[in-house]
Amino acid sequence: MTPFRAPIWARNPHTQTLLGALRERVGSEVLTRERVTLPDGDFLDLDWLTPAPRTGPAVLILHGLEGSSRSPYITRLLRQCRAAGWQAVVMHFRGCSGEPNRLPRGYHAGETGDLQAIVDLLTRRHPEGVCAVG
Repeated sequence: MTPFRAPIWARNPHTQTLLGALRERVGSEVLTRERVTLPDGDFLDLDWLTPAPRTGPAVLILHGLEGSSRSPYITRLLRQCRAAGWQAVVMHFRGCSGEPNRLPRGYHAGETGDLQAIVDLLTRRHPEGVCAVG
């Protein structure tokens, strides 16, 4: 495998980040929202790629800090999942789905309970397999 070498005009990693957001505008994928109640009484919103592909694993997509299913990098990933025939779902962390949560609790990198609840849910629904990317 050949190591990645950025072109001279994109050697700065900040430039690469900005170019990724500014390049082609990806059309919004069709998503269906599902609200999942968590054990503590709060909720997380899941945006499912619809219509669901017929084959492949379920792909759980985790956005970055203050991202959402409408972030350009997420819409590109959704489009790639559709092309591969995979069912994809974006998990919005607390406070990131466009609606305030019920409890005064945010998310952070060390909070794994919400992710575990969603992975458990998807594993029950998709016994053929679940993978995550984020």
